[in-house]
Amino acid sequence: MRTEMKQRPSLHPLERTFLAVVLVELVLLPWLWGTMGVEGQWTAFALSGLAFGIATIPRHYREEHSGGREFRLNPWPRLLRFPLFWIGLLLLGYIAVQGVNPSWIWERNEKHWWLRRVTDIAWLPTSVDTPFERFNLWRQFIIYAAVWFTTCALWVGITRRKSLHILLGVLVGNGLVLALVGFIHRASGARKLLWLEEFSDAGSFASFIYRNHAGSYFGLLVFVALGLAVWHYFEGQRKLARSTPSAVWLLGSLFLLAAVVFSLSRGSAISVGIFGLAALAALLVLRLTARTRSTTPVLVSVMVAAMVLGTVGFVVRDLNFSEVQRRFEQMINDPAKNPSVTSRVMARDAALEMYGDHWQRGTGAGSFRFLFVEYVKKRPEIYFKGRMMWEHAHIDWLQIPIELGLGGTLLIAAGTGWAALAWLRSGGWRHPLALMIVMGLGQVLLHAFMDFPLQCPAVLITWWALLVASLRWLEMERA
Repeated sequence: MRTEMKQRPSLHPLERTFLAVVLVELVLLPWLWGTMGVEGQWTAFALSGLAFGIATIPRHYREEHSGGREFRLNPWPRLLRFPLFWIGLLLLGYIAVQGVNPSWIWERNEKHWWLRRVTDIAWLPTSVDTPFERFNLWRQFIIYAAVWFTTCALWVGITRRKSLHILLGVLVGNGLVLALVGFIHRASGARKLLWLEEFSDAGSFASFIYRNHAGSYFGLLVFVALGLAVWHYFEGQRKLARSTPSAVWLLGSLFLLAAVVFSLSRGSAISVGIFGLAALAALLVLRLTARTRSTTPVLVSVMVAAMVLGTVGFVVRDLNFSEVQRRFEQMINDPAKNPSVTSRVMARDAALEMYGDHWQRGTGAGSFRFLFVEYVKKRPEIYFKGRMMWEHAHIDWLQIPIELGLGGTLLIAAGTGWAALAWLRSGGWRHPLALMIVMGLGQVLLHAFMDFPLQCPAVLITWWALLVASLRWLEMERA
């Protein structure tokens, strides 16, 4: 009698297609200058919309895809029960209302531009009517729409943990390649970003125009790689495996950590450091409370430790820390005289004043850079290095409520609140991978108190994608 080995069912063709599209989107986000330009934003919008369309196509599962009986899967009932679907739809509708009810109109002559006050509907959220090419509400709308499409698509498009594993692995792999390119570019001394385009601000790293965006993005992936390392470790214990790929993911996490440091983003380094310590404490608790004992031979553990120490030693010996040291010395040694710090403090005071005037209706998504000019006119010393226009408040926790007002802020709070509650109810706090991913999300939120990482679409979309990925992983394991 012939005995056939039971094989796991293959991914459904539609799921494979969806996974390919969403991976192309997430991989391209950082390479397209962090998706800060209009071409990158349209690309993200188009790819996320395509992924959403594919994810919502009903699927017919045959035996080779289901591992059992045939059945038909309709994603729409699940999508319509997804709170973030409705919350995101309401937010996009709210922003659209802002767009059709402007309070200011952008005008210019050959030398200057200004805002002209117009009559608006007083009880509706409002905005500033500005040109699309200079950035306006509709540019921010397509960024938020890309977040919504990606979030909803991942929620219904992925039905297998294998897909999530591929998703996270590709994200980490893409980050490692990006970090390596950043190191090579920094070592070459080239001024053009990726040897292709030169931007006015020299504070860039890898393919990111702004070093703090690079630091936040790599910080996210540090914890994803660490999460995969510890998940494989605990899975190896559960299955009594002699070896696991944990060491590979751990080395990847260390390499990405080096990218955070050498991006010269002080805020990212501080945020990742704080949550890194929290992650180590959490892992110690998980290890001490684990019910299974390690089956990994002592020799393997010694080899892994030697690899980690060797990697750290290489970084310390062969990489130039002088610029990193200089950046932190500027912050530590008499920060009151550091123009970067003092100008941001004054900008924050001005933003608080702006929030006090517009917290109810908002100023319109993407409008901060235009209306903020009126609040810094009385603070001429704020113009750091001759900068005459602040595009961002350097604190997302202020800028987003200023632009979206009370209604938009409450919708975002409702969405993140539901996700946090779902994560806790699913036991995310005791799941090594989900816990590490949330640590990565937390370091971005901490950094957002010091800068504007969430104004970078590459960071924002990846942030929400990872949150949904962690929720889906928990949901699948619970099922």
